[in-house]
Amino acid sequence: MSIFSIFKRRKKEPNDMTPAAILRLTQLYVPEFYQDSKHFKDSKEFLEHNEWGLALESLVEMATDSGHYFSEAFWLELATCAEKMQMAEQADYCRQQVIRNEKEVGSKTPNGWTTIKLDDTHYEHKIAEVVEDKWTNERHKKDNLDKLLKQDGFYLKSYGRAGTIYYIDNGRVLEISFEMSGVPQYDLLLFFDNIETWSIPKGEPLNMNDKTKIREQLLEWLKAKPIKTDLE
Repeated sequence: MSIFSIFKRRKKEPNDMTPAAILRLTQLYVPEFYQDSKHFKDSKEFLEHNEWGLALESLVEMATDSGHYFSEAFWLELATCAEKMQMAEQADYCRQQVIRNEKEVGSKTPNGWTTIKLDDTHYEHKIAEVVEDKWTNERHKKDNLDKLLKQDGFYLKSYGRAGTIYYIDNGRVLEISFEMSGVPQYDLLLFFDNIETWSIPKGEPLNMNDKTKIREQLLEWLKAKPIKTDLE
């Protein structure tokens, strides 16, 4: 099942869902940064064996041991799940974490995000792949990617001071992010050299021969526009 089917089908709120369904949804929105942890893997295994209470406790331990601030939705969904299983102590603990977030971070953490507090003014965030995929899907629709796929080449799509250059090659898609330059010698600053995979097929490695060829073609295309970039 596509992850986008989940977005379309999710009409129920946690109060209307079974504990198993709440746990699956909560696991889905855990950022990949935490998914190699023993607690997360334990939670997945417990859920597969219908040990819902242990699956919930493993997620709580994962978040607590990290020391990071998981989203309010994460904690509220687990609290609802615990209440459905009459795990009052765990439910109360989860709701206390929402208060902790508000007290120590001072702003809400969106669903599928975590907040890492570096100091009183600096924060880092981890974001679940399912959330980033949703953003990508929305951007592809806005950029009419389906139409772009009909003809190979480069296409520039701007969103204010940032944007994407799409490279289409026989159904494959490479996305090159850019932002407007603040210096007169460049029009755009491109984020090309750190690209390692194709966007479509998702995650397919971009080998060095292809990357070199695309870079040369991109430079020719930019020169013809003309667009000055730091890639030159």
